[in-house]
Amino acid sequence: MISKETILVIDDGKNIPIIFVTAKSEDIDIIQGLSVGADDYITKPFNPMELVARVKSNLRRYLALQGYRPSESNDKMALDELTIHFKTHEVTVGDKEIKLTRREFAILELLARNKGIVLSIEQIYERVWNEPFLGSENTVMVHIRKLREKIEPNPKEPKYIKTIWGVGYKLENK
Repeated sequence: MISKETILVIDDGKNIPIIFVTAKSEDIDIIQGLSVGADDYITKPFNPMELVARVKSNLRRYLALQGYRPSESNDKMALDELTIHFKTHEVTVGDKEIKLTRREFAILELLARNKGIVLSIEQIYERVWNEPFLGSENTVMVHIRKLREKIEPNPKEPKYIKTIWGVGYKLENK
């Protein structure tokens, strides 16, 4: 049987592939593992090359579902007047080049690469600052405000970076 500790690890709020590697090979164990959230299940003993192939397969599927495409078309995004060039870290609104700090660009890129998906302040902080979130809401909110002042036609009525109250922020084009 799957332990409660295992289920808690799976239910951490992150949307990442999970592969169970276990000695439990009974049908009920496999079914329960897949039922609680595993994307794949491999039993011991196993061929290490099979494990690598399963990891790669799950990562391919995960990245495809996240909209990741390693191609030139993923180097630029345009939303109405706002254009983001990911490789060169250039942002323009209309014909005007917008100067962003490294963190502002990282936040904008994160929101753009997850367009339409609401990201919590915690998710933004941990992905942009690459450190654990310890109640740093104001840090993210200040950066979002400064970013809006630079890219939004009217920062008080944002066109691109939307606040989803009680949840977080998302980039949209409406």
